Amino acid sequence: MESNKKTIKIIAVTAAVTCLLTNTVRDIMYVHDNGVINHKVKKVANIISDYGLYDIDEEKMADYAATGLAVAVDDHYTNYYSKEEFASFNTSLSNSFYGIGIVISVDPETNKLVVVSPIEGGPSANAGILPGDYIVAVDGVEYSGDQMNEAVSLMRGDSLENKKGTQVTVTIERNGARSDYVITRDIVRINSVNSKMLDDEVAYVRITAFNAVDDKSDGSQDTYDEFKAAIDSLQQEGMKKLVIDLRNNPGGSLSVVNRIADELLPAGIITYTETKTGKRQDYTSTAGELGIPMVVLVNGGSASASEVLTGALKDYKKATIIGTKTFGKGIVQTVIPLGDGSGISLTTSKYFSPSGVCIHGVGIEPDIVVEADETKQISDLSVEEDVQLQKAIEVLKQ
Repeated sequence: MESNKKTIKIIAVTAAVTCLLTNTVRDIMYVHDNGVINHKVKKVANIISDYGLYDIDEEKMADYAATGLAVAVDDHYTNYYSKEEFASFNTSLSNSFYGIGIVISVDPETNKLVVVSPIEGGPSANAGILPGDYIVAVDGVEYSGDQMNEAVSLMRGDSLENKKGTQVTVTIERNGARSDYVITRDIVRINSVNSKMLDDEVAYVRITAFNAVDDKSDGSQDTYDEFKAAIDSLQQEGMKKLVIDLRNNPGGSLSVVNRIADELLPAGIITYTETKTGKRQDYTSTAGELGIPMVVLVNGGSASASEVLTGALKDYKKATIIGTKTFGKGIVQTVIPLGDGSGISLTTSKYFSPSGVCIHGVGIEPDIVVEADETKQISDLSVEEDVQLQKAIEVLKQ
């Protein structure tokens, strides 16, 4: 597709995780019988076919027409995928893939590609890429936010038959200065939950994404499975207080985050969505809750599903929120296959916290603001060096 193709703002398939708060539709969704759209597209196609000097590639023409329809929505999150792109997108939802392991977005103020979070243990994180970095060029070619698909494809190495061990040069702008990072593509494995006891009472659980798994026949676990196993183990070790770390968690599956919230909250609304016609859908928790003091750590890389969990715990006053303001993504996308291998991701609704707040474009302010040194990866910090975690422990001890 051309460089002016509209792209999804927060999915960076380079990272091969979904950073959207998504619902997935398995059936085919057809465009309504809109006379203006259908008449114009059909008329132009017929004129080109009947009177054009050159032969046309009908599949290519259809892809460009569909791309144009998505562009007209004027929404970074709405995007049409050709067969090749949709196959790559679906691959991106798996728990392991080849690439550079990075989640990117578009800064609406600068129209630059911005790093939401590098995947821990992945090539980008190991190379020193940090949340908030701007990606201004790939292999010497400059890219803007409107060219995200092209930049993502190049970073991921879509044109390469064997990606493992190949390199890509990513130019990063940080604090106004540019630096080149040579990153070696490798397999990226996503282990979305890490946990440990910090002392005899305080437990720590870090969730790096809310991943879903369609087929568990091979023993694969989604993030809820990992979280539940971690909580069960920590309870056996004497957990009485809990730190949930959602820093640099770009989001993921709505159903997965709701199942996790159900483990932590009393009966009631976790979140609800509304379409443009006002149709509302409630997501609720059942009776029973963890029932221990909790702190949630967040920052500007905490987005989408992370904000669903944070907002619910904050509204129910079940956790103290510590860190810096979250990303601010309060809209839901539906991923729709079109039956011929292609597909579309479409913004279909807004989501709200239990108290009725939509944080889209606003984010969630923490109860206690604690700034941190963002030049270091969270996973590289010791408990003593992590000032936000230290504040969480202090609050729980009180």
